[in-house]
Amino acid sequence: MTRRLQAALVAAIIAMGMLVPTGALAHAALKSSTPAAGETLDRLPDEIELHFNEPVRLIRATAIDRNGTNQALDADTSGADVRLRFSDPNIRGTVMVSYRVESEDGHPVGGTLVFDIGTPSAKPLVAVGEGSGLSLPIAIWLVHTATVLFLAFVVGGALFDRWLGARNSPTASAATVMLPGAALLASGLYLQGLDEQGSGLVFAGAAPLEIAVQGNAAICASLFFLSLLTIALPLARSKTTGRVLAVVALMLAASAFTFSGHCSAADPRWLARAAIFLHSATLLFWAGSLPSLWKLGRTSPNLRPLSSFSRMIPIPFLVMILAGIVLAIVELPALIQLLSSLYGRILTVKVVLVVCLCMVAVYNRFWLTAPTLAGNPVARERLRRSIVFEIFLAVAIIGTAGLWRFAGPGQVEAAEVSQVLSIHLHSEKAMAQLELGAEASGTRKVHVAIMGPDFDALDPRQVVLRLRNPGSAIEPIKFELTKAPEGGWEVEGCPVRDPKGWLADLEVLVDDFHAVHLEGGLSD
Repeated sequence: MTRRLQAALVAAIIAMGMLVPTGALAHAALKSSTPAAGETLDRLPDEIELHFNEPVRLIRATAIDRNGTNQALDADTSGADVRLRFSDPNIRGTVMVSYRVESEDGHPVGGTLVFDIGTPSAKPLVAVGEGSGLSLPIAIWLVHTATVLFLAFVVGGALFDRWLGARNSPTASAATVMLPGAALLASGLYLQGLDEQGSGLVFAGAAPLEIAVQGNAAICASLFFLSLLTIALPLARSKTTGRVLAVVALMLAASAFTFSGHCSAADPRWLARAAIFLHSATLLFWAGSLPSLWKLGRTSPNLRPLSSFSRMIPIPFLVMILAGIVLAIVELPALIQLLSSLYGRILTVKVVLVVCLCMVAVYNRFWLTAPTLAGNPVARERLRRSIVFEIFLAVAIIGTAGLWRFAGPGQVEAAEVSQVLSIHLHSEKAMAQLELGAEASGTRKVHVAIMGPDFDALDPRQVVLRLRNPGSAIEPIKFELTKAPEGGWEVEGCPVRDPKGWLADLEVLVDDFHAVHLEGGLSD
């Protein structure tokens, strides 16, 4: 391959790298329900039906009646449909049905359906959110990122050492591989169970593990564990058997990724899973090779592994990029939706990191490798520093991709159901800008910015939102807003699917002695 052809290939790889996704749409989204949110019925139906956009596993379902009594609901699940039944058929007034399901991608999704039986309750219901704060999502993200990196460095590193390396580095002991690996996998399962049951970051006995082992997370963790165990086998220390087992371990680890994440639920499923298998396998190999290459440049006089790696890496790197493009075609929503979503922002960050990685790879491949192999000490030292930067980018890319777990639920379908509403409310003493974003459950996330009458800053003591729909005889539903991290006030789970007929009353407690009411219609 000529130098010009190689440069053209690398340029093509960089261009295609702009499209690498490895992520997908989002989690399960509630498409419809019977009764619908906000509907008023004469009597309690025999069943409450929830229809999602993909098959789900019900984790729990409860209902709160007008007296505040909480009761568990009997349930049947069939694919994307969930049917709930009340043990007490004599319920009247406003009812809140809270559910929590697990998507096919292994991610839990919760929501609340509010409807009325007969006359709505005169006493306003206080919505109870399922949020668990940021501690659990952060813990899930950290453990997931650490697990993928550990797999890459152990499994991918073993593949490099067995097939391309000089086998001068000592083989990791079984304890070095299995103890931290088992700890990471067990921690990940426990956090998954906490997330599925809607808890925060707490110790809840064995219950979270019992919940997590019923879903895809257990399959994924089992394959990861088998992958690590394959590397740790005593047979893996021999030359020929070690090569075979390294390939088997990589295939097991890559297979695990096909049971997790959004790709596991994308259609056509066989294509999405094949693409994520190839993408994950090449990613693990590439990232796992970097520490060995760095150590090789520091101490070893034999640079043959560097020469071999330089010759063959364009092939798996190209496979990784092509697999990413396939995932993009299969899973990516419209570009305009990406730019306005959390998913899109994460994708943007990842594309920037991938482009940086491609530039570093080109620099290493065409400017540093040949001089290093020729014995140039300056090029050798620069290559080592460049590899360190490449490792940093690998960690950043894997960490960024891990954020896709929190990019749902169901952003695209939720956006199709209803776009973001923006309502301006004002009085002589204060103004407010309400934004109501769609959630997968059919509810709304409300964000409120409070200002003074001249657009000056106003920092109230408390903000309370009451929503009512006189046309449907729905009495006020009260929400106590909390301060948002980015500023303003917010609350999730508002049961407003169609804004028509809904009225908002925003009570702003300016100080201990003064309160302001801002009122208006959501469909104005």
